[in-house]
Amino acid sequence: MTERIQRIGKTGLRSVVQIIQRQAAYRRDGPDAGLVAGEGNIDHREGEGIKDSARYRSQFRLFGLTEIKPQGNGFATADRAFIQGIQLAAVAQWQLLGYALVLFHRGTSLARLYSLAVAPTARGRGLGQHLLDHVEQQAVARHVLFMRLEVRQDNATALQLYERSGYHKLRRLQHYYDDGADGWRLEKHLRRAVAPSANLPFYAQTTPFTCGPSALLMAWRSLQPQAPVSRLEELNIWREATTIYLTTGHGGTSPQGLALAAWQRGLTPQLWLSQADVPFLDGVRSSHKRELMQLVGEDFQQRCNSAGIPQRLGGFIVADLRAALQQGERILLLISTWRLNRNKAPHWVWLVAMDEDYAYINDPDVDEALDQVALDNIYVPVSLDNLAAMIQYGSRRYTAAVLLR
Repeated sequence: MTERIQRIGKTGLRSVVQIIQRQAAYRRDGPDAGLVAGEGNIDHREGEGIKDSARYRSQFRLFGLTEIKPQGNGFATADRAFIQGIQLAAVAQWQLLGYALVLFHRGTSLARLYSLAVAPTARGRGLGQHLLDHVEQQAVARHVLFMRLEVRQDNATALQLYERSGYHKLRRLQHYYDDGADGWRLEKHLRRAVAPSANLPFYAQTTPFTCGPSALLMAWRSLQPQAPVSRLEELNIWREATTIYLTTGHGGTSPQGLALAAWQRGLTPQLWLSQADVPFLDGVRSSHKRELMQLVGEDFQQRCNSAGIPQRLGGFIVADLRAALQQGERILLLISTWRLNRNKAPHWVWLVAMDEDYAYINDPDVDEALDQVALDNIYVPVSLDNLAAMIQYGSRRYTAAVLLR
């Protein structure tokens, strides 16, 4: 067995096989006596999916994992936001009995139990509970606040395990599995956290360039429950607030443009900006694009002045955002996505709440092609240290927020 592990490791593979090799420990008492368990970091390549990875398929075939049916979502594409994770495997008598795979939402304090499986011959020994407890401990050590997972509705054994362990149902997933079966999305708070408000609005952007309008739609709905939240409204706001261009592709939305769109819809906005200059010009190489962005940006600013939209110039910090939330403001926050997905792009989110250790955001960027669902992006916990870094965009550390009432 040791030789086989080493041979696989030399090929550069990363899976449960290598993990057994690391930090292995024998349990000599209790129901799991004789099990060998170990954990290690996943090292996915950017853009590589678990399902499509030849190196994963070869390892699962080698150890007969095709016969172990995951209790969660099985193997789907690992998205770039969930590129970090841990795997735990259990072995007895040189046979792989079970494994658990947890993916961490980069830059946040959210984790996803991607898959947990126990071989049919090993069931009834408490191995599933042991694996679950262990990955939760590892998640807590990484300062994870929430663990989320999906499970088949008809998998009574798995549902019982999770609910007994403190997971609660968030949402029923219609036709979630390949065979058309329904599922449940479950969540557990691993540490004390501020509970989200009931019926927290969420809207996922439908284009790569409408994060700002989508964040505005969510905040607007929280202030006015009858506000129209639709794709047409999303696109209308974008047309009103767009910068025309950005570094690549269609333009996003400027703080002033979003403030004007909110004002035109009867909201009371104010702007927090670190500088009065037109943003996002530094990364644009084309002089033609810069000229248009400058023209549009200056027009937005003049219209904000004419509308009497208050503007606070100068940088702001996390403490300022906390005070604004306490005063009932809804905050559209510009962040850099570097800590989330290693892309240096400006991105709008809705800052929903904050406690002593974490901020909670609704991120409208949901990529269904990469196996994300809306609940991955609702009320996402972000450490305050991470938030402080995220709100500074680019080399000039530009900060921007649109506050709404």
